[in-house]
Amino acid sequence: MNSIPVAGAAPPLASQPELIDSWRAWLVAVGAGLSCGVAFGTIYTFGAFIESMSAEFGAGQGGTSVMIGIATLLFFSTGIISGPLLHRLGPRPLLAVGGAMFVAGLVLTSSVSQLWHGYVVYGIGCGFGAGLFVSPLFATAASWFLRNRAVSQGLVATGPGLGTMFLVPLAERMIENLGWREAFRWLAVIGAITFIMCFVLVRRTPIVATAHPREHVRRVCRTKAFWLLTIGSALFAVPVIGSLAAIIPFARSVGISASAAAWLLSVVGGASIVGRLLLTSFARALGSVRLLTISFGMLPVAYVIWFLASDRYWQIVVFAVLLGVGYGGFVALQGDVTPHLFGVAGIGSVLGRLFFCYGIGSMVGPILMLTMHEQTGGTLVPIAVVAVFALAGTLVISRLTRDPVPLGPPDGPPAKRSPVQLSPPSVWMPVPANGPIGR
Repeated sequence: MNSIPVAGAAPPLASQPELIDSWRAWLVAVGAGLSCGVAFGTIYTFGAFIESMSAEFGAGQGGTSVMIGIATLLFFSTGIISGPLLHRLGPRPLLAVGGAMFVAGLVLTSSVSQLWHGYVVYGIGCGFGAGLFVSPLFATAASWFLRNRAVSQGLVATGPGLGTMFLVPLAERMIENLGWREAFRWLAVIGAITFIMCFVLVRRTPIVATAHPREHVRRVCRTKAFWLLTIGSALFAVPVIGSLAAIIPFARSVGISASAAAWLLSVVGGASIVGRLLLTSFARALGSVRLLTISFGMLPVAYVIWFLASDRYWQIVVFAVLLGVGYGGFVALQGDVTPHLFGVAGIGSVLGRLFFCYGIGSMVGPILMLTMHEQTGGTLVPIAVVAVFALAGTLVISRLTRDPVPLGPPDGPPAKRSPVQLSPPSVWMPVPANGPIGR
């Protein structure tokens, strides 16, 4: 293996370089995937709760959807805070604190007496709590790999797919048999057990930064590629997260049973696993940036199918499959595209900024779709509107470069670090002799 410079930095330092791509790295990826799976899966069960909660509190679906809007905004946008905290503290304290907040948020939500209480405890507890560890765990897992980074990110991103596939029908069944309050409590138990197990598996990266992460992040944020990726991600989030919140109530409104509607989200979750593993397996051959563009391009096609589906269940299932594959590919490939374009120094902060903009779109999507559904009395207008967002995101991301972005010289001297200090990964990484992995 050769070491080549990326984005102009000093040679790498590693406390235990033999751990890169090792069995220990795969355990970190598994722990990250399970934690993110429970977090994503639990948040995405909210569509199953909307009908029961709206009925009990006498609120419309649009008003109830504000809960998921606040939660997803904080879920993703907290990455702008948790990224720098990852560099300073490592992933385990963030998982411990964030996991505790997430579980507490679910327990408190099960006891709310007014809807606005849910805005606070669900939004802050679940949204902010998960935001403390989701982006850092993706970044941490990426920094443990070189040759297998795309595949490892696919493994981590498989967690959210599995979480969605299993937790949504489970939540629907618990709501039907136990009520929505008890369902939230059982989701809290599942979360607590999972986070404790994953705390044991997750470890800080063995790579030591030789570039100043803060200065590197500043240079990344000045590039055209960063803003294309950021804007494209925000546009992508509007239809995706909106649909994950709306697909169950939309299906129910055209006469589909509650159980069949809940299984649509399971289809999305299962298809997202296929997208994560299938697309990342071709990352070396076709390039991660090209595959990311393909993931975006699946969405406009999917929304045309949903628009034409009416109450035909099989067509809605086809939509759910395309949505899942496209979304799964996006989640997995973004963790490979970002270090490929910008290097891995300060990757937690870079991903945190991307997640922040994705969070803005995530807040808009559910509120927009469910409010328009109430106002128009049908599904066609909200589906058509978010299809425009999907097309716009595809056009933006299609302009993204496939080559590593030259960042130029740093504005100031890099911080001096001890070779034995564990800290964020370097922008210098050992790479195969035939060049960088992602394209």
